[in-house]
Parts: sequence; structure tokens; C-alpha cells
Amino acid sequence: MSVGGPIATVTGRGSSTAIDSAVPARAGATINIEGIGVLLGLAVIWQIASHYFPPFLFPPLRTIAATLVSTLRDPASLSTIGFTFVRIVISLGMTFILGSALGIAAALHSRTARALEPLIQLKQGVPGVCWIIFSILWFKGMETRIGFIVAIGTLPSFYYQAHDAVRGISLDLWQMVRAWRPTRWQMLVKLILPALRPALLTAWRINLGGGTRMVIMAELLAGVSGIGYQLRAAEEQFRMDAAIAWTVILVAFVLISDAILKWVERRLPIGALATQLTT
Repeated sequence: MSVGGPIATVTGRGSSTAIDSAVPARAGATINIEGIGVLLGLAVIWQIASHYFPPFLFPPLRTIAATLVSTLRDPASLSTIGFTFVRIVISLGMTFILGSALGIAAALHSRTARALEPLIQLKQGVPGVCWIIFSILWFKGMETRIGFIVAIGTLPSFYYQAHDAVRGISLDLWQMVRAWRPTRWQMLVKLILPALRPALLTAWRINLGGGTRMVIMAELLAGVSGIGYQLRAAEEQFRMDAAIAWTVILVAFVLISDAILKWVERRLPIGALATQLTT
């Protein structure tokens, strides 16, 4: 018997109605006047400091802007930016798949949870810089090092978000879905995946900044390419303007990626994933 109609209605229309009634819709995006004021104030303070300190400490804003523009116009610099961003996306994507799968398995099978819990807790107790050192000693390839560092750093968040989301599904909803005698695949796409969607989007937004920092740290300490390597070169040359320009590019990447995730979250209501993945 097909489980498409009734179950999709339970996980989709009913849930979205409850949320829509509980959380009032925003009339539109508002401009953060206070935040803009703080940023402008910092810019003014920086510009004033540039008149009293040497350029390698506080370069003028005009110099920083010129360096940023020249960086974005340089094909080699654009290639460097692309290398770093691809590393971030691929590493996070692979960790997302692995962490979510482990979290779902642990939530559905208590033995799996007991087996994985010590490993997750062990990782939580080891500082991130130690994993960077381990990766340098264990792996020769730069891409392997970065993938390992990002996986170790962000996997627990994906794991716990997926685990808690599955465990948070109400017993009544489990019993209602099972009453239709679905296959395991139908249970996954009709009930589990829709329940995971909000939690995993939150995990993506949390890990985006953390994963970016880990990739940059790995490139900074052991890389021969990427934005982290360029930051190290700027430090060795006492080029504060170049360091800030590369930092602005990183911040822009994180903000744009977060905006895309917000857009996806708005475009996918609670039950949309279940409706799209019907079999």
C-alpha cells in the first residue's frame, strides 16, 4: 500500500500549519541600523589609527580597498580563492553525509550508539590543533589533510544534530507511519528525512564557519596553496592590507553561503522534502 498521501500530509501540511500559527511571519527584511553604525565606527577608528601607526599595523582604508580590488582582478588570486572554497564545500559535504548517516544509525540502533559514543567523546576532548599536527604527520597529500581535519572538527555536530532530530520524532508519529506498513526506504524519506531537515540546516550553518576556519588553519600551517597560504605570505611580508583583503574575502564567502542556506530553509517547508522524495 502506498504511504504517499496521508503520511505526506501529516509530515507536511500539518507541521507547517502548526509552525505558521506559532511563529508570526516577518513582514520583510529590516536594515540593522545599529550593526551598520558599529561597523562604520570601527572603520573611522581604524582610519584615525592609520595616521598615528605604521602601515604594517594599520594601513589606510584606501590601501586596503586597492589591495582587495587588485586581488579580485588577479586570475591567480581568483584561482587561489576557488581552491579554498572548493576544499571547504567538498570537505563539509562529505562530512555531512558521514555524520548524518552515523547519527541516524545511532538513533535507530542502541548498540550503534553505544559503540560510537566513546569515539565522539574522545574527539571532543582533543584540541583542534592536535588534529592538525596529527594530519601533518599521518598524511602526505594536502587535500587528504584538509579533509581529515574538517571531518574530525565538524562530524560531531552533524552526528548529534541528526541523532537528536530522529530521537525527537514523537512516538505517535512513528506509530502512525508504521500503521501503513512502509518499507525501510519509505520510512526514511517519509518520516526521518523531513524530521532531519531543520536540524541539519542548523548544523550546516554552524559548521560553515568552523569548517572554513579549519581549512584556513590547515593551509596556513602546512599548505602550499589557498587563502591560508596567502595569509601566511602576507604575515611574512608584513602586509596587513593583504591579510585584511583575504580576510574580507573569507567573511564574504561565509555570509553569502549562510544567506543561501537561509534561502533554502525558506524554500523548503517542513514537509517539502517528504513530498519530493516519494516513491
